[in-house]
Amino acid sequence: MQLTPKEIATRLIKVYGNSPKGITIYTKEFEKQAERHGVDHRLVRSIDLELRPLGYILSDLLKERKCVVMTSITTVVEGLAQGDGENEE
Repeated sequence: MQLTPKEIATRLIKVYGNSPKGITIYTKEFEKQAERHGVDHRLVRSIDLELRPLGYILSDLLKERKCVVMTSITTVVEGLAQGDGENEE
């Protein structure tokens, strides 16, 4: 039986949630954690929607870099507060 996106999100938080910065999860490792072969963009988006209320973001880079990036929302906000974002004009 396949894991649901919520179960996968919980598993990712247990494994990678302690990382102070974003973590890159390559396709093979992501498939292993999700217990699925051939992860697609819809699944990544579903997992991302489950992670957001828990304070994490899952960025889909499957097509460009064959990976996904998981980071906490606070890390992103801190980076923007320090001026790492583009100037809004």
